[in-house]
Amino acid sequence: MSASNEINPISIHIPPGLQSLIVPLKTYLSGNNVRPKYDLLVVGACIFTPITTEHPKTRILLIQRAATERSFPNMWEVPGGAAEYSDPSILHSVARETFEETGLRLTRLVRQVGDGITFTARGNRKCIKLLFEIEVGELHGTLIPKAAERGVSEPVPIMLDPQEHQRYAWATEDEVKQCTVTSGPYPATTEAQIQGILLAFALHDDRRERPVPSDG
Repeated sequence: MSASNEINPISIHIPPGLQSLIVPLKTYLSGNNVRPKYDLLVVGACIFTPITTEHPKTRILLIQRAATERSFPNMWEVPGGAAEYSDPSILHSVARETFEETGLRLTRLVRQVGDGITFTARGNRKCIKLLFEIEVGELHGTLIPKAAERGVSEPVPIMLDPQEHQRYAWATEDEVKQCTVTSGPYPATTEAQIQGILLAFALHDDRRERPVPSDG
């Protein structure tokens, strides 16, 4: 990442339930007595739009992989990627990947979504993908209410790396429910990811039941 694109220092809220993930990748991959060992850790960010009385249905950010990608070309996923050994901790990996793939800055880790998605990557590597619901500074402030008043459908601009992703969308829960790996509005990389996104919506339900009035 060039110097002009570096993440500005921000204060990140970390709930008690995620304190155990403030560890380097090497420590996490080594496993322990209750968790198996993995060769690769991937993180994913579930970013929801705040809701208002004008827009009572929240949406989640999905991005479409580039057509030139070796794995899952043209398929949709949440922002994320592989944790790196240079990341100070797993949670730093979430912030870095979110910024690199969307230009959004993580300000709050809300929760981990599920226990992780396990899969086997090229070279028979054992992998796990951890999903997190997060909030970002560009989105969870005053931008949404003011955009809603103007009838703006896109909450904030998303900056994609065209070598990795080609499009983005804000999808509703109903739209995600229509998706499979081959059909629907946003064909996803795996069925497990679809289920993970739907779980994120389910855990987010308590907020959706209490719309926040727009600023006058």
